[in-house]
Amino acid sequence: MKEDLNTLASVFNESLKTNLSHIDSEKIDIILDNRDSSEFSEAWMDAYQSIEEKEINSEIEDQIHDIRKEIFISTFRATGSSELSAYISDDFGLICSYYIQAIENKWVTSLLFNYLHHQIPQGEPMNTDKTMRALISVK
Repeated sequence: MKEDLNTLASVFNESLKTNLSHIDSEKIDIILDNRDSSEFSEAWMDAYQSIEEKEINSEIEDQIHDIRKEIFISTFRATGSSELSAYISDDFGLICSYYIQAIENKWVTSLLFNYLHHQIPQGEPMNTDKTMRALISVK
């Protein structure tokens, strides 16, 4: 599982760096506003609440925490926005929770799909019929 998480983190970070290289403060404000919409935030919280009770091995949990911290720091360095950095780190944590439990959730998979297509999810994410594992193996 550690290797799978490293692969997920590598694919995620590679796509995220490309996305962040084209972002400015105006676009950050739009993204934050769209993510704060009830449509997006309610879907995010529903996905989170569906998985939050699942047990995660403490070693894997520590690995996810370390990766999330790296994502937060690199995003903050690129954007100067702690709020955007937190959202992206939280997204990665949510995606990891489903990925390591091998639970498919179309909305969470769409989050990952957006990142892999160099877009920060906001509003209504782009949909895909692929599974998370299929998305990662394509990259």
